[in-house]
Amino acid sequence: MKNSVLQPINRRTLLKASGAFAAGTLFAPAIIGRAAAAETITLLTWETYQEPDWVKEWEAANEGVKLNPVVISSLDEVFAQLQSGAIKPDVIYSEASTAGRLKKAGQIDAFDIAKVPNIANILPALNWKNPLSVDGVLMGIPLHWGTQPLMYNADVIKEPPMTWAALWDKAHQGKVSTFDDATVNIPMVALYVGAKDPFNLTEDEFTLVADALRGLRSQVRVITRGFDDATNLYASGEAVIGYCHLVSVVNSLKKKKLNFAYTLPKEGTPSWIEGTYITKQGQRDIVYKFINDTMSLEWQSRFMNFSGSNGILTSAGARKAGLSEDFLQTTNILDADSPALKENLLFFKEPEDVERRIQLWNDFLAGTL
Repeated sequence: MKNSVLQPINRRTLLKASGAFAAGTLFAPAIIGRAAAAETITLLTWETYQEPDWVKEWEAANEGVKLNPVVISSLDEVFAQLQSGAIKPDVIYSEASTAGRLKKAGQIDAFDIAKVPNIANILPALNWKNPLSVDGVLMGIPLHWGTQPLMYNADVIKEPPMTWAALWDKAHQGKVSTFDDATVNIPMVALYVGAKDPFNLTEDEFTLVADALRGLRSQVRVITRGFDDATNLYASGEAVIGYCHLVSVVNSLKKKKLNFAYTLPKEGTPSWIEGTYITKQGQRDIVYKFINDTMSLEWQSRFMNFSGSNGILTSAGARKAGLSEDFLQTTNILDADSPALKENLLFFKEPEDVERRIQLWNDFLAGTL
């Protein structure tokens, strides 16, 4: 396999979904004094979380406050940005499993949920307080959640693949894709090799994971960065099966009239809760107001409609906010209370050795395993 195969393709702007809500309807004006003039809220964030039009709308409703979204593309980059000191955010969006690491590094502060009344909109089936707590202290709240399933081109692969072993099937050699993130790929590979706990590997299991990654390398066509990269890769036919970063990739392909689908493999499906964390410098009322606004039915429904995300709403809340039944069918929302779904989902948690996993993934990318 040529070295260029595993180079991440360039991240571009996410393919926009239709049906975004009209501007000017989401926020009550903030009551802020002169001291808040020219105040800036810096966000360490991701594609689709705060689109430019939404930022302008919120700023207009909160005169004197500016939002500064700094977009990153992987969990590894979250820590790289913070450790460099180049970005000093007020709010950090990062997967729940990183809460412990962020707290230990002094990057996040205890979260005051009393200042975010819109947490009442979070679906009861989402057990979010435990994953987002460290040593019994709540460090964040969820912005959205989702699954990272096995996706495939149903025109090429006729029988739905129900095991992660499909990624190692030689029938798909050179047609497999995954995304550039150590902290989520290693658990998937661990499930494939039969690890008892994909977040707490034994030495023997680390060896099995390394061997499996070595075998996966010749299978992979491209490591993607960003949801649009994956969408374009599958749409071009370069990949027919892969580890799905977000189900919105499948939904984007369906909108292109392409026959893609996803399954929840029998070994279990890595799943995530995206945490909204606050830093020490972010402990300001206007920052909490912004976070509260992002938990409103209106913001959540627009974000869900645009990104294809599950958001945090119940199906009733999503319908009340105007999301269609057709849209709900493209998410996990309607299945959120299904015992079968709950049993299959394995929510990410802090692993036994983050740095070791990152090094293992980097060796995979470099072909030095």
